[in-house]
Amino acid sequence: MSDTDAGPAVRVRELTKKYGRTTVLDAIDFDIPRDVICGLFGRNGAGKTTLMSILTAQNFATSGRAEIFGGRPYENPRVL
Repeated sequence: MSDTDAGPAVRVRELTKKYGRTTVLDAIDFDIPRDVICGLFGRNGAGKTTLMSILTAQNFATSGRAEIFGGRPYENPRVL
């Protein structure tokens, strides 16, 4: 996907992260359009840091998909 494509900057589908029997992210879906500044708000333990660590390839999702500019962030220098 090139920078001129109309797709979102971030696309998350059915993203789930579990630590043992604890579900931190439960099948979340969202898009963040290009050229938009957004923030994450939530209580302590809501999963904000876990989500960011998955989007920045520092952690793996249990299931689901996260894409940055149309590509998966893991071992993808173009995305990172």
